Amino acid sequence: THLSQYLLRRSFKSNKEHNVYPALKLLHYGMKFFSLSTSALAAALLAGVTHAGFPDEDDSRLSLQLTRKLSNNDQKGKHNDNDNTIDLIVKYKNEEGHTFADSFDKNGKGRVISQKRHTETITAKINDMDKLKKDPNIEYVELDVERHAFPNMRGYEVVAGKGGRRLSEETPYGIDMVNPDSPTPRLQQGSTSIKVCVVDTGYDNDHIDLPELDPNTGGFSPYEGQSWSNDGHGHGTHCAGTIGAMGGNDKGVTSVNPDPTKFSFYIGKGLTDSGSGSSSGVMEAVQKCVDAQANIISMSLGGGAPTNAELEQYREHYEDDGVLIIAAAGNGGNSGYSYPASYKYVMSVAAVDSNKNKAGFSQFNDQVEIAAPGVSVKSTLPGNAYASWSGTSMATPHVAGVAALVWSHFPDCSNKQIREALIASAEDLGAGGCDNEYGFGLVDAKAAYDYLSNRGCGFSVGETLGGCNQCVECTSAPTSSPTAFPACPGNEKYFKLSLETDNYGGETSWKVTSPTSGDVISGSGYESGTTHTERHCIQSDACTFEISDSYGDGICCSYGEGSYTVWVDDIEKGTGGDFGNTETISLCDASPTSPPTVTPTVSPTVPPTVPPTPAPVTPTTPPPTPPVSCLTVKIDILTDYFPTETSWTISDQEGNEVASGSGYTQSQTNYIQDQCLESNNVHTFSISDTWGDGICCSYGSGSYQLSLGETTFIEGGDFGSSVEHRFLLLDLDTVMIDHSTCAGEAVNGANNMDDFVKRGAGEKCKGGQHCLSNKCDGNGICE
Repeated sequence: THLSQYLLRRSFKSNKEHNVYPALKLLHYGMKFFSLSTSALAAALLAGVTHAGFPDEDDSRLSLQLTRKLSNNDQKGKHNDNDNTIDLIVKYKNEEGHTFADSFDKNGKGRVISQKRHTETITAKINDMDKLKKDPNIEYVELDVERHAFPNMRGYEVVAGKGGRRLSEETPYGIDMVNPDSPTPRLQQGSTSIKVCVVDTGYDNDHIDLPELDPNTGGFSPYEGQSWSNDGHGHGTHCAGTIGAMGGNDKGVTSVNPDPTKFSFYIGKGLTDSGSGSSSGVMEAVQKCVDAQANIISMSLGGGAPTNAELEQYREHYEDDGVLIIAAAGNGGNSGYSYPASYKYVMSVAAVDSNKNKAGFSQFNDQVEIAAPGVSVKSTLPGNAYASWSGTSMATPHVAGVAALVWSHFPDCSNKQIREALIASAEDLGAGGCDNEYGFGLVDAKAAYDYLSNRGCGFSVGETLGGCNQCVECTSAPTSSPTAFPACPGNEKYFKLSLETDNYGGETSWKVTSPTSGDVISGSGYESGTTHTERHCIQSDACTFEISDSYGDGICCSYGEGSYTVWVDDIEKGTGGDFGNTETISLCDASPTSPPTVTPTVSPTVPPTVPPTPAPVTPTTPPPTPPVSCLTVKIDILTDYFPTETSWTISDQEGNEVASGSGYTQSQTNYIQDQCLESNNVHTFSISDTWGDGICCSYGSGSYQLSLGETTFIEGGDFGSSVEHRFLLLDLDTVMIDHSTCAGEAVNGANNMDDFVKRGAGEKCKGGQHCLSNKCDGNGICE
């Protein structure tokens, strides 16, 4: 009774972190109480509940919270505070490296990801990571980062009783959108059986509306004690239903591939029943899919941090094994990159609603390639149940299902040709042509079939680039030669970067900045040991090129022979590679001047008679003041195990943001930024953690430091959700600190800035010198 009351109280809270689903999971995992069926309990809890939310990508800490607090001993990629260990992915060069890596594993032997690629995951002491990286027989070491499901659940319809149905079979609207039955008949499945692997939270093998798979050979789970044929979450079963729920049985829903005799499933349980997992767990599941001869891999999952190991594996499966890989773009509603979707060897899928408008939660960026229905999509759930869920997770199986449907008619086509057929024939949505929100548009099974019927399978495809750059054949003839980079318009200038990455390409990033616009262009997420060329038109005042290495060892020459060269208007501006944390190159002349003014030649004229010119009068307005001097402050952020949660800003006393940092991807890594701040101006440094546990000391020993010269004047790390520090730079030797904003943080500096801080109207003051208005009323409040 007490459990029921507790769960009911939680289920009626509107906050996404306090809904019915976390309540179910707390019961299932935290209390190990298995005598109630999930579907029956859900039906009881949801009586009268109008909404049961589920975190999208940016708010997906539910799974992480459960992993941290309830399931540490069976999850991969997580830190264990009790023995100070962390899960790592290691790629070794030879058996010596393999043996060396195993020697650091707490059990004496790592878990194989791929013998062919020499990759494994180990659980090692945190301090051992650097020892592994320095060994000559180890190619690279990286954190085994988290991957999680991407639902944005809108409703939960439960059908009581196994085999019972309240409705006869229905066709979800998404099926009609991607394979309409008018004006021509719906495309039927072909004669060749295509195998689709769903890498997710598992599969309800007892569902009456899904094909029953061989319990011994139908799937794989890398998680001990969790079977692929049991889906304790529901996400994987929902995605599988869109691809292949059985049609014509007068039960539940139909799907893109309704005849189970004309296609097949393989299931990779890449995520646990909590909805989260690790990159190594997903990779192991994907490898088993390929070993089982899957043609298509569908992944409605992801995370914010790319890894070398994932990139190499998916490249091999796509380029060498002929597998088409499809993944969800993410539910953050922003332009962030989610992985694996944003690797160029993977089709990134956006979500649209029934009116073909982009879903508000659907992420948008230059790797989005295609769109599909993803709002209120009805499909199967464990326990012979059904639900309408929303998310790019729901869009992805529509594309995977259509790919299987089309490929069944053209078995001689390659995975690359199927990919091109899907995007070249997609229904254009949004802005004309491919765009970041919809990619090439809405997937269309019949149009893709017609495309291949006309072209056959003999055509060549272009270089694998992903996103809107993927289908170069879509708008140009195959014989057309590449054109020169177009001339830049107006006063813009032509920027070119040639970049060769080292053995840790994922650590490298770069940007071009302007004093008026901030970051103008940037790049990151590169493969290891590869060459990249960037060409852009940039504004005339974009004068600074900055290249960074998140590990702090540059791109040459410790771990590979990386290098870079930048040009502006075909004039080389700089080159390098051995630079530590960051290096900057000026893209403008040392003393930029305006173009010379040419005095026009005119015919001489007789000067007019004018009154004598009076002596010059001293202007009442003072001449422009020279630029205010600034002092360089070093901001050093050491991330914890969850770097994407951390962000910071520096604002001046008028509230204008003058510096910021966010989007960190590497755990336990120093990110250093130098910022020139105006002296004699009060600045506020604010740092936040979206999870609310700071950056020290629950999950890693993160910290932040602000330094002037060799002196650190602000530092901390254990701050909860956020903390602010106000400070005033006077000169190279003097910094004033407003201790009232320290919130318990450790702060260095002997000077108090009470007499220097300028406060706004309504703030407390001790005198007019404390107020921006220079007026402090009798109650001690600035006017």
